Amino acid sequence: MLDSAQEKAVASTARRILVVAGPGSGKTRVLAARFSRLVQDGASPERVLAVTFTNRAAREMRARVLSSLPGARPENIATFHSLGLKLLRRETPSLRLLAREECRELLRELGADDPDKALERVSAVRNAAAAVVGRAESGLVSAYEERLKSLGAIDFDDIVPRALMLVGSGAAKPFDHVMVDEYQDINPVQAAFVKALADGAESLLAIGDPDQAIYSFRGSSLGCFLDFEKEFGGAEIVHLGTNYRSGKAIADASRALISKNTERLQSEAAPARGGGVVEEVECGDERDEARHIIGEVERLMGGLTNLSVSDDNGLRFSDFAVLVRTNRQAELMADEFGRSSVPFHLVRPPGPGLAAFIRTIRGIEAPEDTPFNEFAACEARKAGLDGGELGLVEAALKGADYEGREGLAGLADELALDTPSDNLDISADKVNIMTLHAAKGLEWRCVFLAGVEDGLIPMRTKGGEGGSEEEERRLFYVGITRAMDRLSLLRARKRMLWGESRESTRSPFLDELPPNLVEIKRGAARKPKRRPVQKGLFE
Repeated sequence: MLDSAQEKAVASTARRILVVAGPGSGKTRVLAARFSRLVQDGASPERVLAVTFTNRAAREMRARVLSSLPGARPENIATFHSLGLKLLRRETPSLRLLAREECRELLRELGADDPDKALERVSAVRNAAAAVVGRAESGLVSAYEERLKSLGAIDFDDIVPRALMLVGSGAAKPFDHVMVDEYQDINPVQAAFVKALADGAESLLAIGDPDQAIYSFRGSSLGCFLDFEKEFGGAEIVHLGTNYRSGKAIADASRALISKNTERLQSEAAPARGGGVVEEVECGDERDEARHIIGEVERLMGGLTNLSVSDDNGLRFSDFAVLVRTNRQAELMADEFGRSSVPFHLVRPPGPGLAAFIRTIRGIEAPEDTPFNEFAACEARKAGLDGGELGLVEAALKGADYEGREGLAGLADELALDTPSDNLDISADKVNIMTLHAAKGLEWRCVFLAGVEDGLIPMRTKGGEGGSEEEERRLFYVGITRAMDRLSLLRARKRMLWGESRESTRSPFLDELPPNLVEIKRGAARKPKRRPVQKGLFE
């Protein structure tokens, strides 16, 4: 059943609709229900488009639509980039998409000393997130783009601008109804793409939460959301006013925090239930912090003698997440978890093995006498992919119907477009460790947010500079609102930061949480010890 605000968004007949949807307010449910409603009311599924930011989110939405429209083929539930690539391939079937690792290799050939940083910088320049471009940098971008052209190839950042040009030229006007998820995270090029797609369409619905806009470093502009009503005159505004995710203490703490921001729309999603625990925990250093988390997982699970669901509270390992600000924190956390018997998964970008696998499947044909998924999974194992990379392949195979050589090309494209947050197997019973940015859109019963210290949250560089305080507060807000039942905010008195050990101070954001909602605790010092590790089935 939809609540009244959700039903209003789903049933709206306005040509332009902006839905302000706070954490846990049923955003994905609204999008899937509206897609189904439009089809049930006579729209052709091929003419309804739903756009989101990750393959994982697109798969989830597709599964929800299929549950209410059995037998339908909702092919146009896609990311911006998979949609753009699909449109471009209609015009140029031979167009080649380079995976990120292939882009790094290309930059290495062009003389980049650090291909990872060079790719980040090239991406920032091309997405207009870099304010100043030096002569050498401009030369590298030009040389890189010339090399792509000579190869008849595009990269991730090429897709949307090229698709925008195609749609803007009038060559492709394929949709009657357009829906856009996470609208607060689009950049100006994506906003122009949406406007071109919606030109002439019967309806455009954009949904998101300006309080969760955290990607300005990628070129995203919160102004696109805040100016929607001005850009699309006469737009209907719908507020989803209930938080169905977080217990009252967590929801109230998050609302008190985000109210300090000025660049936002006033929208208070009231919690639908009571309860919730918020605690602030002080630890000695980052190792103590990690060991405290491991100990708490063990305690809350009721002991790990059987490494399964606790009889006391029904918790599973997959009900826990550890969220951090930096990749280095995540790696250290994973190192400590690796010394314990707690199963875990470190969410991180795929390595060079996946790029090699993508090249392999682009150059072979699937045999007719072997089921496609079985063949592709076998090739992935033969390629020696690690657990996370195998998980990406498995998720892609579950999310679409692939067949033959075209299927291998489609699988290769989807894997090339995966983001770090796609590298998450939500069905695996493991504690997930990831950065705050990768966690957006997800939820867990118990969340440990580590490193809540000045310098990390909010982030400040070694020189003392940092990003926008409001965006840093939004990022902290995103972390807090991932929690359903229990939120632990951890900080260390001493931490290695920017290559040096330093005394840490509490994040100033902690002072913005109502003290009556937060229990202050001191983490007990735990001696490191290697516990027996349960082996997997095939070890």
